Amino acid sequence: MNYKSETIFWKKKEFISFISSILVLFIHSYFAQDNVSTSFISIINQKFSFFFSRSITQFAVPMFFMLSGISFFKEYNNKKYLTKIKSRIYTLVIPYLLWNTVWMLWEIFGSYSFISKFSATSEQYPLTLASILKGIFFYGCNTPFWFVFDLIVFSFAAPVLFFIIRNKYIGIASVAFLSILSLFGICIPIDLFYYPMSIVFYLTGAIIGYHYFDFISRKSSKPTQITSIVFLSAYVLAKTIVPRELHISNYLIETIVYTIAAFSLWNIVDIFIERIKPRAIYRRSFAIYAMHLNVAIIILKILSLCVPQNEWLEIPKFIIMVVLTLIIINFVCTFLEKFFPKVYALFMGNRIKKHQ
Repeated sequence: MNYKSETIFWKKKEFISFISSILVLFIHSYFAQDNVSTSFISIINQKFSFFFSRSITQFAVPMFFMLSGISFFKEYNNKKYLTKIKSRIYTLVIPYLLWNTVWMLWEIFGSYSFISKFSATSEQYPLTLASILKGIFFYGCNTPFWFVFDLIVFSFAAPVLFFIIRNKYIGIASVAFLSILSLFGICIPIDLFYYPMSIVFYLTGAIIGYHYFDFISRKSSKPTQITSIVFLSAYVLAKTIVPRELHISNYLIETIVYTIAAFSLWNIVDIFIERIKPRAIYRRSFAIYAMHLNVAIIILKILSLCVPQNEWLEIPKFIIMVVLTLIIINFVCTFLEKFFPKVYALFMGNRIKKHQ
């Protein structure tokens, strides 16, 4: 593989990770009421909210898992395990513990002070050893970090996963087998892993990274790009238009559809990726993932205090919340990066500079 192809791959990964992080922000921003009235604005709110939070977004986290699997298992062998783990200590474990601690302290402070109106819940955070350990080690106050928890587990289990995917046919068969097992309710334990199919997407990425990295790094052909646009458009259209009660919901179909959707986005980005100029905001995907939920909650709480409750204002509030969340996160990152670079590196994992 030539140097240009690999450079384009990392550029695509950075840009798609940024887009996916925004889609995750959308997932956690569903605002429509469950009970839909027949009024025009109520229906519009429902359609708008569903489109941005449940339609175009659902393959974002599977995309993250596949990209992580690709990155970890590119040119992997067990001799590199310790090097990889050392890298993940800095890029995953330390930021995971730091952010969980920050948001737990915020929750505690919010529970016992005047800013309780800006915290996620109105309940007081229990000051017990169990709740503190859960907050720090099991994302008790930072729910989106279930994803990082899974990545940490998969990273440390790399020798086992490598044993599965080292032979590409065994790896592909294992992914297919795990997907089929999900039809019978047999998945990784949901009491430990938030999303039972996360291992399937991660293994898919691992197989691609180890066996097909050269292929995934090449620019897709025009017919492939057109097919990807058609599929992704059809997927979003079907998700949006088909009534929710008619949606087919099982892990096997989700895995197939989300995988194809992720590949489609990857191919579509080929159309313009070489013309995209590097921007600092594209490096903020982890920061957006780490901060978006609690920052968005604070903004919504403030908007609720300042703006009267009105169905006609729900969509403007959603747009303002998304824009302000991204602006605030980018400002915090820029400030820390400039004045406290070592702190910034710890919290963000310093992940942009190295691709291990």
